[in-house]
Amino acid sequence: MIEDNFRVFVNLVAILSLLLALCVVCDYATVVDVQTNSTTDVLGANASVIVASSNDEIHSEPKPKKSVPMITFTGKPSCGCNYGYYWHTRTYVNYCPNCHHYNCLANKHKYGARFEQEISCLRCDSDFCICCGKEKYSWSNVYLRKC
Repeated sequence: MIEDNFRVFVNLVAILSLLLALCVVCDYATVVDVQTNSTTDVLGANASVIVASSNDEIHSEPKPKKSVPMITFTGKPSCGCNYGYYWHTRTYVNYCPNCHHYNCLANKHKYGARFEQEISCLRCDSDFCICCGKEKYSWSNVYLRKC
């Protein structure tokens, strides 16, 4: 009876070892992208997109970068941040972190902010300091993304 349990244990260890070896082999496998030309020559074998012709010319196709909308404001500190009280110009991503919309930040030229200026969201009416990008509530930890 003990010998039967030992044989079962050895078989389980062998099966688990084979499964582990299979997982390790699959984990180390890499995919190689091979591109061929009409002349049936192998031209490039790389993960990036590089195409070479039979004349040994190398062409690289760059990936397009996503552009994010930017917006620039000029104003004085209005939230109690530690910047000097003079005009600062800052550039931020035109994205409101409260309502999660792009292209919605603007200076509404509010009467209460006529001396310092402020950034306001046109959708949710959140107000942000121009100098540090912080939302203008003392308890808030929401900031605009700087460029």
